[in-house]
Amino acid sequence: MFGSVSRQLRSPRFSRGLVQQVLAEPMGWNQAPVLVTTLPNGVRVATKEGFGEVVSMGIHIDAGVRSETKESAGATHLIEQLALAGTKKRPRAALELEVEGLGAALSVSSGREQSAYSITLGKGDVKQGLDILTDMVVNTGISNLEKERQNILRKLEELEQPTRAVIDDRLHTCAFRDYSLGFSTIGPFDGIETLTQAHLEHYVANNFTSDKLVLAVAGPVKHADVVAMASAALGGVKAGPPHAVHTKPYFCGAELIYRNDEMGPTAYVSVGWEGVPHRSPDAIAFWVMQHIIGSYKKNQGLVPGNISGNRVINGVANKMGVGCADVYECFNIHYRDTGMFGFYIECDEVAVEHATGELMFGINLLSFSVTDEEVERGKRELKAAIVSSSGSSAANAAEVGKQVLSYGRGISPAELLLRIDAIDAEEIKRVAWKYLNDQEISVTALGPLHGMPQWFELRRATNMHRY
Repeated sequence: MFGSVSRQLRSPRFSRGLVQQVLAEPMGWNQAPVLVTTLPNGVRVATKEGFGEVVSMGIHIDAGVRSETKESAGATHLIEQLALAGTKKRPRAALELEVEGLGAALSVSSGREQSAYSITLGKGDVKQGLDILTDMVVNTGISNLEKERQNILRKLEELEQPTRAVIDDRLHTCAFRDYSLGFSTIGPFDGIETLTQAHLEHYVANNFTSDKLVLAVAGPVKHADVVAMASAALGGVKAGPPHAVHTKPYFCGAELIYRNDEMGPTAYVSVGWEGVPHRSPDAIAFWVMQHIIGSYKKNQGLVPGNISGNRVINGVANKMGVGCADVYECFNIHYRDTGMFGFYIECDEVAVEHATGELMFGINLLSFSVTDEEVERGKRELKAAIVSSSGSSAANAAEVGKQVLSYGRGISPAELLLRIDAIDAEEIKRVAWKYLNDQEISVTALGPLHGMPQWFELRRATNMHRY
């Protein structure tokens, strides 16, 4: 049974019906399904029933930094900060008192493509929690802009972002510099101090619409009850204007280097290739490739790097007898129509060339000489990452919301494991050759970079030179 399923799932034209048929069979997976109902106005309600006394819910919005324009850059950050400033119905003090009285945890987050308003509370307070979230989304706190502006801008100036977040942000700016996907998510935001309430209202009117909202709930709840509550709370949200047709962001092969020899001995480097979107048939192969390359922290982990079976980790840990990187991590990001795959490095200033060379070579080998053993190890680590999540209601609700926005449905771990099992070494070689071999790269780096290879040298390292 597994053999025939794997062969059929390996094709990009896999049958969704086949997957549902397989998952319906008694194979030892006792998991609650994700149930999705679309309200008449377009709002989607997704639930994953569980056990316990705690319920987590979130209103996920298919909008983020990518939904901004050059004139409204920074609007997402302002709306995120103003969300907890209260609404006309619930001023800040009243909101904080109500949440505290429920013993709940309330949070707001935003990213490049998605935003989320989430709350975790007792199962008896679901209706009140939904009312709080609905109020925050429908009656956003943008009326508090002038009162809160200076406080928000001061926090933005004083906040020290992690170096990794800065590098990731600048890598997107470099790779997608002509598109809103490359706008900053952490700042500085050019012109944010001039944004008006009208700018924010226009952003909300175009993006906080029924067709872009997903209510995700996880915990001891019944789907029909949640749908009934959602109909009353969100049934009046209006649909947005017709969506403009946007072209796929162009991935720019370029470098954005910030050399500073006085900021300490550690250099920070990140290199990215254009990846694939969420719904690409090759997305699972990218997940496996990410875990084949893996991640590494010097002098940490159960197995020392210098005896690791991972070729890249072993090479990095043993380079010149002392190793050439303190930290490296392979990353893989999917968006609705594109993606990014690459690596991030922290290394000593004298080892920049060695560290980047080892990672470039390791990714290059994916197209030519990846072995069955490496693929099986990568698949095993990917499966472990999938099944070892916290399992909390908050994590489940967040995952359900992201999946429904990205795929239009929930995807169970069992289905993911089937899709992962369908990958073999030949499939990895095919995908890596198609997307990574001799392809454009985007590079950004920060710190003492006197040993940093020039962009054209890294670009040449994306393919194998044999003679």
